[in-house]
Amino acid sequence: MPYIKYRGGRAPESVKEAASYEDPSALCHQGLAKLSADARRFTEELHSDGEGRAGALRSYVANHPYPGLEHVGGVGFVEGKALRAIDEEITAEEYEQLRGTIRRANDEYRAKKTDNLLKNNDPLRRASSVHEELGWRTRVCVASHTELEHHVAYPLSEGAAAYLRVRQETPSGATLQLIDIYHDGGSDIEEALLEGTDYADMLADFLALVGYGAAHIVNVLGTTVPYCRVAEEFEIATFGASVLNTPVPVHPDQFGGYGLDQIGRLALRHLREGLSAPLPTAAFVAFWNALERQAEEEARAKNLPRLVKCKDCGAERAEGWDLKKGFEAMYAEAGLDPSLFDGHRKRRGVIQHGAKLPTASYIDEVFQDLSQVQAAAVVAVAKRVGVAPGTITYLSTSWPVAVFACRAHEDRTVEVTFRRTSVRAGAGVLPQRVCGDAGRTVELGVSLPPKINPLALPPVQR
Repeated sequence: MPYIKYRGGRAPESVKEAASYEDPSALCHQGLAKLSADARRFTEELHSDGEGRAGALRSYVANHPYPGLEHVGGVGFVEGKALRAIDEEITAEEYEQLRGTIRRANDEYRAKKTDNLLKNNDPLRRASSVHEELGWRTRVCVASHTELEHHVAYPLSEGAAAYLRVRQETPSGATLQLIDIYHDGGSDIEEALLEGTDYADMLADFLALVGYGAAHIVNVLGTTVPYCRVAEEFEIATFGASVLNTPVPVHPDQFGGYGLDQIGRLALRHLREGLSAPLPTAAFVAFWNALERQAEEEARAKNLPRLVKCKDCGAERAEGWDLKKGFEAMYAEAGLDPSLFDGHRKRRGVIQHGAKLPTASYIDEVFQDLSQVQAAAVVAVAKRVGVAPGTITYLSTSWPVAVFACRAHEDRTVEVTFRRTSVRAGAGVLPQRVCGDAGRTVELGVSLPPKINPLALPPVQR
């Protein structure tokens, strides 16, 4: 196993205990990214199979020099004596010396990177006057495999732009980013909070696609005015209201789902996802999936065939099972009017295949149907798995908004006063003959004194 040093930014495949330059702008990496991209384009045109592309890629890179080959990229030792033209065998002493040099360069790179990050991270920075004049600032924390530039406007629409304020790297490889979204949204701060959250989702959508990796909203800190002035009152809206469904006692004899088949297990999983969903639209789809998974079985058990007419003679014949009638039978079991099915099916189509986003007005529409679909799904799944619900009531909620009045003082303290709260909610109520006797308390409110993340507050204009 000879000690080697290699040139450029690509180490030999068999290298062991390598030390290489981590700084992507190091001299040994110059031209490598473009060469790799050119090589991939070249090999994709020649080969359709992965093995052929991999071999052609290695050959292309090996036969096309790039500027970084003029500089040492790293050291290590390799198995066997086969060396590339860009590898050079060195002594153990040279190996230790070069490895120490590379490690010191990497330490300096990491320290410089940390210093620059601390220098650029600034949660108190303001936006351009054009974006501040939009009226509202919603601050969110996003985790993604992409990294925005600090304090640069990223357009989301004609009336919205995002600015990165603080970036933090994590061991998982994802980056936590504190982002300000400046947007319009009328004069109502609650609606502005919901609109800002929609824009945050849009930003995460873009990040996931551009970075070809996961992106999600970790936290919505709140919506405020873009900046405030000392002694002048302003509002802040957060998802700080609390929603409580009290626990229901469960006894060992209530678990009766032994030997569930695949249909029962999947229906039970859909039901749990619906009862745990963060948004009514997601809950509606999960409950619908629980019913849909059982509709054919229900139609078969009740002998409800689907009748079709011959295009030539008009004669009717049975072809499979009537899923609609299966749904209607489950609705009737839950004490619901079977005619509700058509409207619910249309709602499901809009949610899953339409273009409506979960806006405040649309959520209110979904709540009108959610409790009915929820009750039908719970009754059908409970019957299927042999486990009765222990309570009659469950509260589905969305966007529990709390609004506070704030006032900044000269000593940098902020006075916060609770103003109002609102929760979009819909209660799912089961027939008493289906569920047990356990009660449940449903409570809505705000914990006082107010708990507001200081990062949610806007900068002070002096």
